[in-house]
Amino acid sequence: MLSTLRFMFFTIVALGLIFCAVVMTILNTYKPIYRTYINDRFVGYFLNEQQFDEVYNDLVAEKQSIDQNVKVYLDSEPTFEKCYIRDSLLSEQNIYTNLRAEIKTEYTIYNVAVNGENKMVFSTEDDANKYAENLKSEVDTLDTQVNMEKVSTLGEITSFDRADAILEDLVARNKPVELPEPEPEPEPSYYIPPTTYSGPIVPDLTGERCWPTVSRAVNCDYWGYYGHNGVDLKASIGTDVYAYAGGTVTFAGWDSSGYGNCVKINHGNNVVTIYGHCSQLYVYAGQQVTAGQLIAASGNTGNTTGPHLHFEVRVNNIAINPWVYLNQI
Repeated sequence: MLSTLRFMFFTIVALGLIFCAVVMTILNTYKPIYRTYINDRFVGYFLNEQQFDEVYNDLVAEKQSIDQNVKVYLDSEPTFEKCYIRDSLLSEQNIYTNLRAEIKTEYTIYNVAVNGENKMVFSTEDDANKYAENLKSEVDTLDTQVNMEKVSTLGEITSFDRADAILEDLVARNKPVELPEPEPEPEPSYYIPPTTYSGPIVPDLTGERCWPTVSRAVNCDYWGYYGHNGVDLKASIGTDVYAYAGGTVTFAGWDSSGYGNCVKINHGNNVVTIYGHCSQLYVYAGQQVTAGQLIAASGNTGNTTGPHLHFEVRVNNIAINPWVYLNQI
């Protein structure tokens, strides 16, 4: 009887030790943790709500480093469920990546719209108003407005250097043109002898027209000196050059007669425009172009005393006064 009691006692002790060992093993292998959800979507395991707040605040600071005025928020409050998981699951998860995907952002941007088209984007209203007012003071015929917009992703903000360039281009393209006073001539300089060309003095061109470059300032006018067959428009090296009207490029390359790098465009009705002294050419012979299409960059090539764009018009290969067509814009 005594041996039986002794056996039962040691058995109970042994089972108790085994149970304790199992419990200790489980406690060492599995940890109490909180399974976290946002909008019923699982985002990860957190030790406690305090750790969730720390990760969330880090991500808010990350967004605000891009724009301190950004609004950062979650669609709904997180919910926490207590559970036990292996340590390996904690090391394998990336709670920053998971929670970042749930964070919503709202940025406020200010668009400077000109005639209904957004031209500049700023992150502050003061910057947008400054450029809008500058543009209105220069060209009051343009409809310039500042429009606030809420966006979830912050796109490209216009730099001040880029905004200055856009403003300069808009002013140059839209300010009234002050043409030089023409000198009286006994006969119009664009007159074409009927023996050479039997059509109208000024052949008609159809379609849109475009000023050849951003500046309308004239360095040297038509026949500003003997033999000058075009108009020299002020343009530094690299300034964009545009096709006056639509047509076919008949030449794009080096012209040894003095034009340097030049482009020639046939607009039909025997009318050809020439763009001389370019630094770069963006079109090729045989290419179809439209009015206002970028065709070259101005330069200082060929026979020239400084950077500019030489714009010339020929009818039946006879040079005529370019103002006949420039005044039609």
